[in-house]
Amino acid sequence: MLSANRKADSRPVLAKWESKTSGPFTCPECGAEVILRQGTARMNHFAHKSPIPCPYTGGETDDHRRCKMEIYEALLKQPSATDVQLERSLGTARPDVSARINGVPVAIEVQISTLSQETIIRRTKEYERKGIYVLWLLQWTPYLDGTRYSPRLWEKWIHAAYFGRVYYWLKGLTVVSYSFEPYLSHVPETSWFRPDGKRMLAGGYNHRSKRYRTPVRGPDLDLSRDFIPQEREWWKGGDLTIPFAKLYLHQDRKAKEPPSRVMRREKRRS
Repeated sequence: MLSANRKADSRPVLAKWESKTSGPFTCPECGAEVILRQGTARMNHFAHKSPIPCPYTGGETDDHRRCKMEIYEALLKQPSATDVQLERSLGTARPDVSARINGVPVAIEVQISTLSQETIIRRTKEYERKGIYVLWLLQWTPYLDGTRYSPRLWEKWIHAAYFGRVYYWLKGLTVVSYSFEPYLSHVPETSWFRPDGKRMLAGGYNHRSKRYRTPVRGPDLDLSRDFIPQEREWWKGGDLTIPFAKLYLHQDRKAKEPPSRVMRREKRRS
């Protein structure tokens, strides 16, 4: 984690600006002591001194830390963003970055590693209950600009929740949207003769892949000006369940359609 409380005055501090001599430090969630880890190969961060059952013990990559720090520092420079905070403690939730953007309470969740559908649903419900609009962000990969892509289950969940869009972080406040369309592979036509001399034919058609999708890149977007708050109705299709949610998403044709129409279309796709 990138933030902790300084034990001497209970003030929240960031690992980037602290030194070990300023310690000791404590975890904002469980109150246990954390240590400041510094180095040239990794970003400065705090880690629990002893293994304890805290939900914020370990598991965070340097890519994750770098992503949320860039977003946080970029938002601090935006006049449209106020009350910007890194790893804000909300009791039952702790968004990577949160702020009021154009007056809208927003939680930005950055996901680099695998996340279970149960966890993402639980967190989304918590933000809805607290009146906060959530934006789930993933880190961009060049595989998205290929001809085919195999989205993970939680990417499919985000795609369904955000009306057919997934947002990937590029740098600072710049993100790019992608939609996943069916991937069709061609099965070539073949022929052969049976022992009785009858000619047989097979193939010659396009097959819709269950694993792969065709990624369609959308526009680059700015988190501080291109997104709006929108409420999402409950929806279920296949093995995906979307709860009632408050989402932060960009304005496009799909987002402006009546929710019932969007949900009917997504149900047909699933």
